[in-house]
Amino acid sequence: MAGPSIRLVVPYFGRRPSYFPLVVRSMAANPDVDWLLLTDEPVPGAPPNLTVQRWHLPDLVARFQRHFDFPLAVEGPYKLCDLRPAFGEVFADELAGCDFWGHCDLDVVFGRVRDHLPAEAFAADKVLVQGNFALYRNTPAAAGWFRHEIDGVSYRDVLTDPAARHFDEWAGVFHLLRDLDVPIWQEQTIFDLSFARYRTRAEHPPGRDPRRYAWEDGEVCEYRLDHGQVVRRTALLVHLQKRTMRPPSADVLAADRYWITANGFAVQHRVSPWAVRAARVPAGRELVGLYVRRAQRAVRRRAMRRARERARASAAAPTLER
Repeated sequence: MAGPSIRLVVPYFGRRPSYFPLVVRSMAANPDVDWLLLTDEPVPGAPPNLTVQRWHLPDLVARFQRHFDFPLAVEGPYKLCDLRPAFGEVFADELAGCDFWGHCDLDVVFGRVRDHLPAEAFAADKVLVQGNFALYRNTPAAAGWFRHEIDGVSYRDVLTDPAARHFDEWAGVFHLLRDLDVPIWQEQTIFDLSFARYRTRAEHPPGRDPRRYAWEDGEVCEYRLDHGQVVRRTALLVHLQKRTMRPPSADVLAADRYWITANGFAVQHRVSPWAVRAARVPAGRELVGLYVRRAQRAVRRRAMRRARERARASAAAPTLER
């Protein structure tokens, strides 16, 4: 194995992405990275570096609960994302012996992970902050970072709120680690496809030029045009951001190279300027659904924000004693 050992813990319950076989195949293309999937359904043909543990969600929540002296507000599987910073403590036995542990999403396709984690990444104690892929050094100190509390960020507050608070990302653990002066390595090494538009475009760098994404023999690639010439770059993974994707065909499942389109996958026969420009105007019935979900998400976030503001105002209001 080249470099420190890595194990990613992934709880996942409910319906899996339609392209889950492609996710598993991209894991298999990284034999020097291990995954532990905690799930309620089997994974046929799981590769050697993917360990599958069968769990029911209430039983897994009960395991977390043993580490806290207050009731956890976990009403659905998505809330488990707020528990990710506690994985080092809760899964200490499963993580024994690895140098770094972490978490990731499953609405992703992995590239060559270690190619995008240089030596300076592993010199830090925290590698990347986003929820779709992040690592922690496997030490007792790192396992307890989430218990550090500062003004405005408290694991007790987060874990007693049933709403998703993104505690594993910039809204939570980042502020704690900055206060603790923990060394963090953070670079733009992920194709995080924008949720704000239907056509495929990574959030960084910004721009309006057409870009097209692909998986090629284990690499995740982005193609764009520079003065009419095709330019290619690679990344650790491509994050599909809850897109509605059509299930891959048998041809795609067997292909060594395939395009990742706005709503599905297609065998890649050749790369050309025309093929890249074709990403500019995507089509498909999923277009309306994406924007409906965007609106619903905005409404939910606004409602949660107002509810938290009312709760804070109520807590701060003076009480009258008789």
